[in-house]
Amino acid sequence: MTKILLPLLLVCSTTFAQQTLSLNDVVQQAQKNSPSYYKARSNALNSLYAYRYYAAGRRPQLKLTANNSSSFLGSTQSIQQPDGTYAFSRSSYSYSFAGLSADQIVPFTGGQLSLATNLQRNDVYDPSRDISYLSVPFSVNYSQPMILYNPYRWDKKIQPLLFEGSKKQYIEDLERAALQANGYFFDALAAQQREKILLQNVANTDTLYKISKGRYELGKIAENELLQIELNLLNARNSLEQATLNKEIAYRGLTQFLNMPKNSAVDVAPPSNVPTLQISVDSAQREAMDNRQAVLSFRLQRLQAAQQVAEAKGNNGYELNLSANFGQARQGNTFKQAYSGNTLQQNQLLSVGVAIPIVDWGKARNKIRQAKANQELVEIDVQQQERSFEQEIYLQTQQFNIQQKLFASAAKADTIAAQRYEITKQRYFIGKISITDLNLAQQEKDQASQNYIDALRAFWNAYYTVRLLTLYDFERKDKIKYDFVERTK
Repeated sequence: MTKILLPLLLVCSTTFAQQTLSLNDVVQQAQKNSPSYYKARSNALNSLYAYRYYAAGRRPQLKLTANNSSSFLGSTQSIQQPDGTYAFSRSSYSYSFAGLSADQIVPFTGGQLSLATNLQRNDVYDPSRDISYLSVPFSVNYSQPMILYNPYRWDKKIQPLLFEGSKKQYIEDLERAALQANGYFFDALAAQQREKILLQNVANTDTLYKISKGRYELGKIAENELLQIELNLLNARNSLEQATLNKEIAYRGLTQFLNMPKNSAVDVAPPSNVPTLQISVDSAQREAMDNRQAVLSFRLQRLQAAQQVAEAKGNNGYELNLSANFGQARQGNTFKQAYSGNTLQQNQLLSVGVAIPIVDWGKARNKIRQAKANQELVEIDVQQQERSFEQEIYLQTQQFNIQQKLFASAAKADTIAAQRYEITKQRYFIGKISITDLNLAQQEKDQASQNYIDALRAFWNAYYTVRLLTLYDFERKDKIKYDFVERTK
């Protein structure tokens, strides 16, 4: 029986084993499995596919076209006669077409160049049997819809900038996930530390109550003092129950954010070391200008505003449309005749369309003015964004540098408060101080411990905020990079 139960117990203990997570563990898991990671990945994939779609559109497009129109059972149609009158004629026929074309956008002009070949076949079954072919072995086509505005020229500037920005945005999103993970981690750590403090307080107060009860029976303390200690014990136990519940809530929030299995048993370990860094504002701003997506966004907003002005100028009512076609064709009653011989017919077509506005009541002029006014508005807005961008980096860098000093002070205060409480407790045991002094020392100890956790949290929050704002690892002195591997199904 023991041999059977022992493996089951081992399995159960492994399944429900408590996992202790460090801050680094939480950050790494958040950047690999949290909802924030999957959102960042989806956005990056969306941008990647959008850029590939744009790049593919600028390459030659090979297209096969085929269609057939048939009336084997016959149809009656109205046909115009040579003298201009119409007569009804019934026929049975089949029309087939197949063509292959290669289309290429010409970015410099915005037109489209096409190379094509096709074959047509006509079959007439009634009133008489007849077959004919028309082949176009080779044709060149060029179409220029508008010469005053070229959208492909602007796409060439904007689309690569959008794609480059999306790669930087992916890194920012993962660093933002790290900042979120820091918040969840310290929520759990603060709740855990609060429970630990109250557990110690309950144990200390229970010991004091037992000692004070004996001293009361000996007549060394008043009943009021004993009742005060008993009340402190009840309050400590009630606070402990609430703290335990708060800790479980914080743990659940952490495991949910990390996308861990339900009912996962976790624990968090305080960071064992705090990096000693002094970050200069100049280096932080320099790295931010090189690495942040926002900097590309400033350029993009200016480009898009300039594009609107160019589009307004191009669509001012003046039009020049050009279409040209050159090729060779041959017809015959058999497939071989359609492609053999030296009597190919030249096919040429040139179409030029011009439109010049005579009176538009200022429509085009006001459209251009509107685009230029919007460009000025965008410029003002971008300048404000740039100033806010620099100001945020300056303030957060200064905050990080100050936070190290605040953390050192909080750590020292925590140590002093803990030592003072132990000394005060011993003095109370020998009757040198009152219960009021002991309560005050305990409150100061608890507050100092809480301040230490808050300072530790503020330091790491400032640390990950500076990383997010600069996309630079000042510990390793290197730019932050994350490999993006596209998953294939």
